Amino acid sequence: MTGSNIIDILSSFSKEELKKFRTFISGSYFNKNKNVSSFFDQIIKFHPDFPESKVSKEIVFAKLFPKTVYNDGLMRTLIFNLNNLLKEFIILESDDNTLLKKEIILLKEYNKKKLKKLFLKKFEELNSILDKAKIKDDEYFMTRIKMQREMEIFIEINRFGKKDYNQFKVFSVKNMSENLTNFIYLTVISYNSLMFEESADRMKELSTELLNIVKDKFLSDEIAVSDNPILNLNKLQIMLHKYGKGEYYKKLKEIFINKQNETDHFERYNLHNVLQHYCINKIFEGKPEYRRERFELYKIALGQKLFSLYEKDYFDDMLFGNIVLVAISVDELDWLKDFIEKYSHLLSPEVSNSVKKYSFAKLNFAQNNFSEALKLLNSSELSNYVRNNFSVRDLIMKSMYELGYFTELYYQFDAYSQFLRKNRKNIGSLRFNRATNFLIYFRKLVKVNENTDLQLYSEIEFELNNNTEIMERTWLQSKLAEIKKM
Repeated sequence: MTGSNIIDILSSFSKEELKKFRTFISGSYFNKNKNVSSFFDQIIKFHPDFPESKVSKEIVFAKLFPKTVYNDGLMRTLIFNLNNLLKEFIILESDDNTLLKKEIILLKEYNKKKLKKLFLKKFEELNSILDKAKIKDDEYFMTRIKMQREMEIFIEINRFGKKDYNQFKVFSVKNMSENLTNFIYLTVISYNSLMFEESADRMKELSTELLNIVKDKFLSDEIAVSDNPILNLNKLQIMLHKYGKGEYYKKLKEIFINKQNETDHFERYNLHNVLQHYCINKIFEGKPEYRRERFELYKIALGQKLFSLYEKDYFDDMLFGNIVLVAISVDELDWLKDFIEKYSHLLSPEVSNSVKKYSFAKLNFAQNNFSEALKLLNSSELSNYVRNNFSVRDLIMKSMYELGYFTELYYQFDAYSQFLRKNRKNIGSLRFNRATNFLIYFRKLVKVNENTDLQLYSEIEFELNNNTEIMERTWLQSKLAEIKKM
């Protein structure tokens, strides 16, 4: 069964989720087949790896029905039923299965069953919940729209009754229009934010006329945008991307720091990425002070527990690595040591030890412990996880340079060059160019170090000062400056 849907899903479950799922299938409402529970109990013993030697259909069947000849049809039925239960469980446990959605379903069913008192009570309860809501997202406005629709149906059903229910029709046509407008803005702008980062020519190719109409209306609608924090956030992000002005960055940073209650985890996580991206661009423009700005942003993000895109996920290992790099760039080495020790256990168990080793390798390199850094980088555990990662390859070569292993470095250069060619299609053009330039200037740096070629030295110095599209540019410049002092 290795590679089947149920194995893939169960492998992704935490221990807590497995406990909840076992409780879920123990009842007879969802699970009508007791053999499915026994099937689950048998295979879950081998979570999370589920080796085929233990969970093949034939072996599991023999455990469940020891005195019965193998029946593939029965096993397929058990797998099918367990798969359906897993999907049902995931839906019920999903963050999208929110209170508002459940309440709207209840409101609708009360209406269908003509339970007037319960309907009106639930309508007022929902209205009160929404009035107190701090985050007014697309779900908020869609709930308002659905409530109004249900009220219109309710009034129509009871129009010939003794009581006039028009007093409960609290949403006017104007309010309905506002709710629809806000909902459209949120869905079009938020859900298509990446599209709006494309060039004008690319947008034409994508046939986005309707989206552009909505976007232009959105950007000019001062009232709707100013009244909704999420819409205001989206507008500022579009303006920052379009114009790159510091005033938009400052406003977004203000929201990030002081208005946590007005945006959810997902919005804040994405906002943090937008702010970091702005700082990265500034650094490549030759403004190193933005390294400190990036570091401060990461500290704020950690304080808000923005460890991953989804609130309940493990700490994102790429984010973890970026924090390590930025802390080193501003010489916050003591802080970094504490960070690694404090947060590495929040990483996925699959990568926790590897990321921790890599992070300590970076720290040791920054502390000039090059041999220890290289030892950590060459460990088999780390090799299996991130050997093809740019940062690991870069650090290995830099450690070799610091230790004077120039002969070995040339082999690394060739391997790096082959890696770039092999993965060209999977690497963004900007990253590819920066990595290629790093390799070019690193080769030249070694040649200058070995031969003291003054003409080549001057060429490299000039090019490094004028070309910002180079990975590890600052390190290359510092090594070149050391040669000059020799």
